Amino acid sequence: MKTALMFSPHADDAAAFCGGTLAKLAAEGWNVVLARVTDDARDSVGLTVEETIRRNTEELHAAAQALGIGEIVELGFPTDTLTDVAETILRERFVYLIRKHRPYAVFTFDPFAQGEGNLDHIRVAQAVEEAFWVSCFDLHHPEHFTEGLEPFSVCERWYFGRPVSNPTRAVDITDYFQKRVEALAAHKTMMRNTVNQFRLQLRTWGRRAPLLDEALAGDLTPLVTGFLHAQTSATAEAHSLGEGRLGEEFRVVRFGDMEEFFEQISEPI
Repeated sequence: MKTALMFSPHADDAAAFCGGTLAKLAAEGWNVVLARVTDDARDSVGLTVEETIRRNTEELHAAAQALGIGEIVELGFPTDTLTDVAETILRERFVYLIRKHRPYAVFTFDPFAQGEGNLDHIRVAQAVEEAFWVSCFDLHHPEHFTEGLEPFSVCERWYFGRPVSNPTRAVDITDYFQKRVEALAAHKTMMRNTVNQFRLQLRTWGRRAPLLDEALAGDLTPLVTGFLHAQTSATAEAHSLGEGRLGEEFRVVRFGDMEEFFEQISEPI
């Protein structure tokens, strides 16, 4: 059984960016592990910090169940402050999880994507990128080996983003679209905070969107469905997945420009 390890800076990132693909892998028998890096303590509207943490954690578990995620690892760094955390501290935690779970594939934000404004996303992406190769070195964090862990190298790196730079693969998630909708809509607290951010910006612009007002006060599903359908339809069209199909795009890397060379010299184990 293959393992996919998703490094999620915040609770809703898996559902928001690659939920359909994770659900598809889980349905195909993969073990999907999600590492939530921050505590999402301030991602809410009108709640205390304690209530925000409680709700966001409960909603993450509901979303994970919808996607078929088998395990959630909580790293607990304070949200929206990862620029204050040394990258080597983040990297050590990521190296540990890579060595512990030994994933065939890791999912993370694209560290080279243009237009990413969330610094938590950027810091996690950068630290994961370094963790890919540091996890192979037996002189990096030998304290891990006292637990029986060993140096380990991930086979595939699946990068996502807004947008991902130079996408190489589109996954048809048509059959798993509703699971992604269910998962993202489960993040009621975080989604309402996102909706409120857009409402405030629209107000500054001198405009309002009744659909956002309705979502903030009631059911988020119609808004989430409309947004995700438009996004995944455009991706499917761009990658010629077929009429009526829905897709998610990634930059998938194994050996980079050495891929062809290793295909020629290697053989199955």
